[in-house]
Amino acid sequence: MSEKSNHKLLVVDDNRNHCELVKQLLEDSYDIEIAYGGEEAISKIYNFNPAVILLDIRMPRLTGDELVKMIKAWKPEIHVIMASANLTPELKEECMQNGAFDCISKPLNFEHLKEAIQKALNQ
Repeated sequence: MSEKSNHKLLVVDDNRNHCELVKQLLEDSYDIEIAYGGEEAISKIYNFNPAVILLDIRMPRLTGDELVKMIKAWKPEIHVIMASANLTPELKEECMQNGAFDCISKPLNFEHLKEAIQKALNQ
């Protein structure tokens, strides 16, 4: 098992099971906080100051595609990795244009997720 880094990762998803699974799989490597929606994510970003955010694209009220624009305008140094169960090439392109560092499909491939997080942290 790798040594835990002091990098902070914020997981934003309205699916609580998904958040808990990501936390269980990555908490040995990163300092992780969870937000169960876009509104909660805003205060967590301000208080927790993550280096990387794993952001669900489709959420009620404040969606991931709206939130990524806000994050990049407010804190451009944060790398946002977006996730969707319905990731199309068009949606991926839109997310990248909105400032996402990467886009990945759900269900998550955790090796791919770890690679994406590591690439973001190495930027």
